[in-house]
Amino acid sequence: MKKMASVSAVSLFLVCCFAVVSKGCDQFAAVGQSFNVPLGYKLKPTDALKWKFKDKIIFHKKQENMLVKKSDVNADGSLELTNLKKDQAGVYTPEVFDKDGKSQTTKRTNLCVLDPVKKPTINVICRDPDVIFTCSHDQQPDGAQYKWFQKETLMINETKISLKRKKTENKNLLFSCKVENEISSEKSDPLTNICFDPVKKPEINATCKGSEVIFTCFAAQQPDDARYKWLLNGNEISNETKISLIRTTAESKNLNFSCEVYNEASSENSDSLTHACKGPTFLGLPEKLFGISIWVFIVSGAGFLLLLIIIVVGCCLGCKKKRREDDDEELQYRPARESSPSYCSA
Repeated sequence: MKKMASVSAVSLFLVCCFAVVSKGCDQFAAVGQSFNVPLGYKLKPTDALKWKFKDKIIFHKKQENMLVKKSDVNADGSLELTNLKKDQAGVYTPEVFDKDGKSQTTKRTNLCVLDPVKKPTINVICRDPDVIFTCSHDQQPDGAQYKWFQKETLMINETKISLKRKKTENKNLLFSCKVENEISSEKSDPLTNICFDPVKKPEINATCKGSEVIFTCFAAQQPDDARYKWLLNGNEISNETKISLIRTTAESKNLNFSCEVYNEASSENSDSLTHACKGPTFLGLPEKLFGISIWVFIVSGAGFLLLLIIIVVGCCLGCKKKRREDDDEELQYRPARESSPSYCSA
């Protein structure tokens, strides 16, 4: 009894092993393609050939006589399958007998018919602090495998349908994925990290420094990838891409300045600003005095001084002229007096 039980156990084990082996695919072919199932034997014209599919005879030729022909067979005895369908997957078994009826060694083939993979696309999910790339398509065939590439370099051990990376560590890096099975492979177009923090609305600070004014486009905690533009009266100033803008006080007076902060996610514009910086004045004097421009006082003072100089010069010239006249009179009077008798008797 024990002997019979052990024999049954061995038999069951062998049956299970055969079932496992029978499920393994010897060859793979794609749906819609053609495939030649190899015979595994060099066929002779006098040989009899029989092909079975899932234990059903689909071709039988006995020497010169055709008995069954449900499939095409090539001259070398291989079975030709065209426009493959899923129901054509299974075990193909050939049998060959020589002219003496002796069985010949052939090759049994378990054919698996698979759908080819489809070209994938990458979906991106932004989930702070990570970015999740998913290699997706509406439907990939069962058993599809995945590979990930960063800048065309294979990422070892990344074989899942999704790839997770830190958002801040993968800016401007290109990722792509490949889907493959035993009969085909397709690769996605590359895609970069599109998860970016939006910028914040900036404000402009104006700092007066000597004859210059420094405009700063400021907002707390802007993203690291924030970039800047400067605008004058609503028009972009070319080549001004730094966080600060320097202009002379005189040339920027009464002009409206604004800045734009932007990145891949968003952009924000500041309100416009006209600075109130006062440039250096003449001799350090204020621009206005009692609400009147200091230049009015300077010009008026200069005019008064000029008038005073003219008056003084005129007085000096008048005095000099009078003195000259007095001297002339005295010179004329002295000879006359010297010739008079009273002067001589004296």
